[in-house]
Amino acid sequence: MYDTIIIGAGPAGLSAAIYLIRKEMKILILTQKIGGQIMDGPLIENYPGLEQISGPDWVGKVQKQTKALGIEIKSNQEVKKISQKENGFEVATGADKFEARSVIICSGKSPRKLGVPGEEKLLGKGISTCVTCDGPLFRDKEVAVVGGGNSAISAALELEKYAQKVYLINLGQELVGEEVRIDKVKNSPKIEVIAQAKTTAIIGENLVEGLKYQDLNSGQEKEIKCDGVFAEIGWLPSTGYLEGLVELTAAREIKIDVNNQTSVEGVFAAGDATEVRYKQLAIACGEGAKAALACWDYLANKK
Repeated sequence: MYDTIIIGAGPAGLSAAIYLIRKEMKILILTQKIGGQIMDGPLIENYPGLEQISGPDWVGKVQKQTKALGIEIKSNQEVKKISQKENGFEVATGADKFEARSVIICSGKSPRKLGVPGEEKLLGKGISTCVTCDGPLFRDKEVAVVGGGNSAISAALELEKYAQKVYLINLGQELVGEEVRIDKVKNSPKIEVIAQAKTTAIIGENLVEGLKYQDLNSGQEKEIKCDGVFAEIGWLPSTGYLEGLVELTAAREIKIDVNNQTSVEGVFAAGDATEVRYKQLAIACGEGAKAALACWDYLANKK
Protein backbone atom coordinates (compact mmCIF):
# COMPACT_ATOMS: atom_id res chain seq x y z
CA MET A 1 0.00 0.00 0.00
CA TYR A 2 1.45 3.31 -1.12
CA ASP A 3 0.71 6.64 0.48
CA THR A 4 0.22 8.18 -2.97
CA ILE A 5 0.16 6.98 -6.55
CA ILE A 6 0.95 9.68 -9.11
CA ILE A 7 -0.41 9.07 -12.60
CA GLY A 8 1.85 10.65 -15.21
CA ALA A 9 5.52 11.63 -15.25
CA GLY A 10 5.33 14.95 -17.01
CA PRO A 11 6.33 18.22 -15.31
CA ALA A 12 3.35 18.18 -12.91
CA GLY A 13 3.80 14.53 -11.91
CA LEU A 14 7.56 14.78 -11.46
CA SER A 15 7.20 17.97 -9.43
CA ALA A 16 4.57 16.36 -7.19
CA ALA A 17 6.81 13.34 -6.66
CA ILE A 18 9.79 15.46 -5.62
CA TYR A 19 7.71 17.29 -3.03
CA LEU A 20 6.14 14.13 -1.60
CA ILE A 21 9.35 12.09 -1.38
CA ARG A 22 10.91 14.91 0.64
CA LYS A 23 8.00 14.49 3.06
CA GLU A 24 9.13 10.85 3.43
CA MET A 25 5.98 9.52 1.79
CA LYS A 26 5.84 6.13 0.08
CA ILE A 27 4.97 7.00 -3.51
CA LEU A 28 4.77 5.42 -6.95
CA ILE A 29 4.62 7.05 -10.37
CA LEU A 30 2.74 5.18 -13.10
CA THR A 31 3.32 6.52 -16.59
CA GLN A 32 3.36 5.57 -20.23
CA LYS A 33 6.52 7.59 -20.85
CA ILE A 34 8.69 9.78 -18.67
CA GLY A 35 8.49 13.47 -19.55
CA GLY A 36 5.08 13.57 -21.18
CA GLN A 37 4.41 16.11 -23.92
CA ILE A 38 7.30 18.38 -22.86
CA MET A 39 9.52 15.79 -24.58
CA ASP A 40 8.16 17.21 -27.85
CA GLY A 41 9.38 20.71 -26.97
CA PRO A 42 12.38 21.56 -29.17
CA LEU A 43 13.22 24.78 -27.34
CA ILE A 44 12.11 26.22 -23.98
CA GLU A 45 12.97 29.89 -23.44
CA ASN A 46 10.53 30.94 -20.70
CA TYR A 47 11.45 28.73 -17.73
CA PRO A 48 12.98 30.82 -14.90
CA GLY A 49 16.70 30.23 -14.41
CA LEU A 50 17.22 28.53 -17.78
CA GLU A 51 17.72 30.86 -20.73
CA GLN A 52 17.38 28.05 -23.27
CA ILE A 53 16.86 24.31 -22.92
CA SER A 54 15.19 21.59 -24.96
CA GLY A 55 12.31 19.57 -23.55
CA PRO A 56 14.30 16.31 -23.44
CA ASP A 57 17.23 18.02 -21.71
CA TRP A 58 14.93 19.52 -19.09
CA VAL A 59 13.38 16.10 -18.46
CA GLY A 60 16.85 14.58 -18.22
CA LYS A 61 17.79 16.97 -15.43
CA VAL A 62 14.62 16.18 -13.48
CA GLN A 63 15.06 12.43 -14.04
CA LYS A 64 18.53 12.66 -12.52
CA GLN A 65 17.00 14.38 -9.51
CA THR A 66 14.22 11.79 -9.07
CA LYS A 67 16.73 8.96 -9.34
CA ALA A 68 18.91 10.54 -6.64
CA LEU A 69 15.84 10.84 -4.41
CA GLY A 70 14.92 7.16 -4.95
CA ILE A 71 11.50 7.83 -6.48
CA GLU A 72 9.87 4.65 -7.81
CA ILE A 73 8.69 5.01 -11.40
CA LYS A 74 7.02 2.33 -13.51
CA SER A 75 7.02 3.20 -17.23
CA ASN A 76 4.95 1.72 -20.08
CA GLN A 77 1.98 1.65 -17.72
CA GLU A 78 -1.34 2.83 -19.15
CA VAL A 79 -3.87 3.38 -16.38
CA LYS A 80 -7.19 1.78 -17.27
CA LYS A 81 -9.23 2.45 -14.15
CA ILE A 82 -9.17 3.95 -10.67
CA SER A 83 -11.52 2.38 -8.11
CA GLN A 84 -12.39 3.53 -4.63
CA LYS A 85 -11.69 1.06 -1.84
CA GLU A 86 -12.46 1.10 1.86
CA ASN A 87 -8.96 2.26 2.78
CA GLY A 88 -8.08 4.21 -0.35
CA PHE A 89 -7.88 3.49 -4.07
CA GLU A 90 -6.95 0.76 -6.51
CA VAL A 91 -5.23 1.77 -9.74
CA ALA A 92 -5.41 -0.81 -12.53
CA THR A 93 -3.02 -0.89 -15.50
CA GLY A 94 -4.07 -3.89 -17.54
CA ALA A 95 -2.98 -6.98 -15.61
CA ASP A 96 -1.35 -5.02 -12.77
CA LYS A 97 -3.12 -3.43 -9.82
CA PHE A 98 -1.69 -1.05 -7.23
CA GLU A 99 -3.22 0.33 -4.02
CA ALA A 100 -2.72 3.70 -2.37
CA ARG A 101 -4.27 5.92 0.27
CA SER A 102 -4.46 8.79 -2.22
CA VAL A 103 -3.99 9.58 -5.91
CA ILE A 104 -2.61 12.56 -7.83
CA ILE A 105 -3.64 12.63 -11.49
CA CYS A 106 -1.12 14.28 -13.80
CA SER A 107 -1.88 12.43 -17.02
CA GLY A 108 -1.60 15.50 -19.25
CA LYS A 109 -2.82 15.57 -22.82
CA SER A 110 -2.49 13.49 -25.98
CA PRO A 111 -1.99 14.87 -29.51
CA ARG A 112 -5.15 15.50 -31.50
CA LYS A 113 -5.37 13.40 -34.67
CA LEU A 114 -5.97 14.82 -38.13
CA GLY A 115 -8.74 12.29 -38.82
CA VAL A 116 -7.98 11.98 -42.53
CA PRO A 117 -7.43 9.00 -44.85
CA GLY A 118 -3.91 7.59 -44.65
CA GLU A 119 -3.22 8.80 -41.12
CA GLU A 120 -3.65 5.51 -39.27
CA LYS A 121 -1.95 3.51 -42.00
CA LEU A 122 1.13 5.75 -42.14
CA LEU A 123 1.52 6.62 -38.47
CA GLY A 124 5.17 6.02 -37.65
CA LYS A 125 5.92 5.66 -41.36
CA GLY A 126 6.42 9.33 -42.06
CA ILE A 127 3.62 10.72 -39.87
CA SER A 128 4.81 11.95 -36.49
CA THR A 129 3.69 14.09 -33.54
CA CYS A 130 7.20 14.51 -32.10
CA VAL A 131 9.53 16.87 -33.94
CA THR A 132 12.23 16.54 -31.29
CA CYS A 133 12.21 12.76 -31.64
CA ASP A 134 11.86 12.41 -35.41
CA GLY A 135 13.05 15.69 -36.94
CA PRO A 136 16.62 14.47 -37.59
CA LEU A 137 15.21 11.56 -39.65
CA PHE A 138 14.13 14.03 -42.33
CA ARG A 139 17.48 15.65 -43.03
CA ASP A 140 17.55 17.10 -46.58
CA LYS A 141 13.97 15.96 -47.20
CA GLU A 142 10.68 17.81 -47.66
CA VAL A 143 8.16 17.80 -44.81
CA ALA A 144 4.77 19.29 -43.97
CA VAL A 145 3.60 20.61 -40.63
CA VAL A 146 -0.17 20.78 -40.19
CA GLY A 147 -1.29 23.55 -37.84
CA GLY A 148 -1.12 27.30 -37.34
CA GLY A 149 -0.52 27.84 -33.64
CA ASN A 150 2.56 28.03 -31.43
CA SER A 151 3.26 24.30 -31.50
CA ALA A 152 3.12 24.20 -35.31
CA ILE A 153 5.29 27.31 -35.58
CA SER A 154 7.87 25.84 -33.20
CA ALA A 155 7.81 22.55 -35.11
CA ALA A 156 8.43 24.29 -38.43
CA LEU A 157 11.36 26.27 -36.99
CA GLU A 158 12.88 23.12 -35.53
CA LEU A 159 12.45 21.18 -38.77
CA GLU A 160 14.16 23.84 -40.88
CA LYS A 161 17.41 22.79 -39.18
CA TYR A 162 17.19 19.44 -40.93
CA ALA A 163 14.76 19.53 -43.82
CA GLN A 164 15.36 20.90 -47.29
CA LYS A 165 11.82 22.35 -47.38
CA VAL A 166 9.09 22.81 -44.76
CA TYR A 167 5.45 23.40 -45.71
CA LEU A 168 3.30 24.89 -42.95
CA ILE A 169 -0.32 23.96 -43.72
CA ASN A 170 -2.54 26.45 -41.90
CA LEU A 171 -6.33 26.14 -41.78
CA GLY A 172 -6.64 29.86 -41.02
CA GLN A 173 -5.48 32.94 -42.88
CA GLU A 174 -2.89 34.03 -40.32
CA LEU A 175 -0.56 32.20 -37.95
CA VAL A 176 -1.44 32.57 -34.28
CA GLY A 177 1.41 32.60 -31.76
CA GLU A 178 4.38 34.53 -30.45
CA GLU A 179 5.21 37.36 -32.85
CA VAL A 180 8.95 36.79 -32.61
CA ARG A 181 8.55 33.21 -33.84
CA ILE A 182 6.05 34.16 -36.54
CA ASP A 183 8.59 36.65 -37.87
CA LYS A 184 11.22 33.90 -37.97
CA VAL A 185 8.85 31.71 -40.00
CA LYS A 186 8.10 34.51 -42.46
CA ASN A 187 11.80 35.26 -42.90
CA SER A 188 12.90 31.64 -43.32
CA PRO A 189 13.97 30.69 -46.85
CA LYS A 190 13.05 27.07 -46.12
CA ILE A 191 9.52 27.51 -44.75
CA GLU A 192 6.50 28.05 -47.01
CA VAL A 193 3.19 28.87 -45.33
CA ILE A 194 0.10 27.61 -47.15
CA ALA A 195 -2.87 29.47 -45.65
CA GLN A 196 -6.58 28.69 -45.84
CA ALA A 197 -5.72 25.03 -46.42
CA LYS A 198 -7.68 22.09 -45.01
CA THR A 199 -5.72 18.82 -44.96
CA THR A 200 -7.83 16.07 -46.56
CA ALA A 201 -5.52 13.05 -46.92
CA ILE A 202 -2.01 11.68 -46.42
CA ILE A 203 -0.67 9.93 -49.51
CA GLY A 204 1.60 6.90 -49.60
CA GLU A 205 1.72 3.12 -49.78
CA ASN A 206 4.38 2.05 -47.29
CA LEU A 207 5.77 5.50 -46.46
CA VAL A 208 4.46 9.07 -46.68
CA GLU A 209 4.74 10.38 -50.22
CA GLY A 210 2.61 13.51 -50.05
CA LEU A 211 -0.33 15.41 -48.62
CA LYS A 212 -3.63 16.55 -50.11
CA TYR A 213 -5.44 19.68 -49.01
CA GLN A 214 -8.43 21.75 -50.03
CA ASP A 215 -7.76 25.36 -50.92
CA LEU A 216 -10.53 27.09 -48.97
CA ASN A 217 -10.36 30.15 -51.20
CA SER A 218 -10.89 28.36 -54.52
CA GLY A 219 -12.41 25.11 -53.27
CA GLN A 220 -9.87 23.16 -55.33
CA GLU A 221 -8.08 20.08 -54.01
CA LYS A 222 -4.32 20.39 -54.26
CA GLU A 223 -1.37 18.18 -53.51
CA ILE A 224 2.20 18.61 -52.30
CA LYS A 225 4.98 16.05 -52.38
CA CYS A 226 6.66 15.44 -49.04
CA ASP A 227 8.45 12.72 -47.11
CA GLY A 228 7.01 13.46 -43.68
CA VAL A 229 3.96 14.97 -42.02
CA PHE A 230 3.92 16.41 -38.51
CA ALA A 231 0.47 16.94 -36.96
CA GLU A 232 0.50 19.97 -34.66
CA ILE A 233 -3.20 20.78 -34.28
CA GLY A 234 -3.57 20.71 -30.52
CA TRP A 235 -4.03 18.28 -27.67
CA LEU A 236 -6.85 16.46 -25.89
CA PRO A 237 -6.97 15.75 -22.13
CA SER A 238 -5.96 12.17 -21.27
CA THR A 239 -8.95 11.62 -18.99
CA GLY A 240 -10.99 8.86 -20.63
CA TYR A 241 -10.15 6.40 -17.84
CA LEU A 242 -11.63 8.81 -15.26
CA GLU A 243 -15.19 8.58 -16.61
CA GLY A 244 -17.56 8.08 -13.69
CA LEU A 245 -14.92 8.76 -11.03
CA VAL A 246 -14.24 12.51 -10.91
CA GLU A 247 -16.13 15.48 -12.31
CA LEU A 248 -14.93 16.70 -15.71
CA THR A 249 -15.61 19.89 -17.63
CA ALA A 250 -17.32 20.01 -21.03
CA ALA A 251 -13.81 19.97 -22.53
CA ARG A 252 -13.05 16.73 -20.62
CA GLU A 253 -10.61 18.47 -18.28
CA ILE A 254 -10.57 17.59 -14.57
CA LYS A 255 -12.40 20.00 -12.29
CA ILE A 256 -10.30 21.01 -9.26
CA ASP A 257 -10.58 23.48 -6.40
CA VAL A 258 -7.90 25.92 -5.21
CA ASN A 259 -6.13 23.05 -3.45
CA ASN A 260 -6.09 20.80 -6.53
CA GLN A 261 -8.71 18.56 -4.94
CA THR A 262 -11.05 16.83 -7.39
CA SER A 263 -14.70 16.00 -6.71
CA VAL A 264 -13.51 12.81 -4.94
CA GLU A 265 -11.87 13.10 -1.53
CA GLY A 266 -8.31 11.82 -1.67
CA VAL A 267 -7.96 12.31 -5.41
CA PHE A 268 -5.98 15.35 -6.51
CA ALA A 269 -5.01 16.56 -9.99
CA ALA A 270 -2.48 18.90 -11.57
CA GLY A 271 -1.13 19.98 -14.92
CA ASP A 272 -2.59 20.04 -18.42
CA ALA A 273 -5.30 17.44 -17.70
CA THR A 274 -7.00 19.92 -15.36
CA GLU A 275 -9.08 23.02 -16.01
CA VAL A 276 -6.21 25.35 -15.08
CA ARG A 277 -6.33 27.97 -17.81
CA TYR A 278 -2.74 28.32 -18.98
CA LYS A 279 -0.80 25.25 -20.09
CA GLN A 280 2.84 26.10 -19.46
CA LEU A 281 5.86 24.25 -18.06
CA ALA A 282 6.33 26.58 -15.09
CA ILE A 283 2.62 26.42 -14.24
CA ALA A 284 2.52 22.62 -14.45
CA CYS A 285 5.48 22.37 -12.07
CA GLY A 286 3.83 24.76 -9.63
CA GLU A 287 0.50 22.95 -9.83
CA GLY A 288 2.23 19.63 -9.21
CA ALA A 289 3.91 21.01 -6.10
CA LYS A 290 0.61 22.49 -4.90
CA ALA A 291 -1.24 19.20 -5.39
CA ALA A 292 1.50 17.33 -3.52
CA LEU A 293 1.33 19.65 -0.51
CA ALA A 294 -2.48 19.45 -0.43
CA CYS A 295 -2.27 15.66 -0.66
CA TRP A 296 0.26 15.56 2.19
CA ASP A 297 -2.05 17.72 4.34
CA TYR A 298 -4.94 15.39 3.53
CA LEU A 299 -3.04 12.26 4.55
CA ALA A 300 -1.61 13.89 7.67
CA ASN A 301 -5.12 14.80 8.85
CA LYS A 302 -6.35 11.24 8.25
CA LYS A 303 -3.83 9.64 10.65
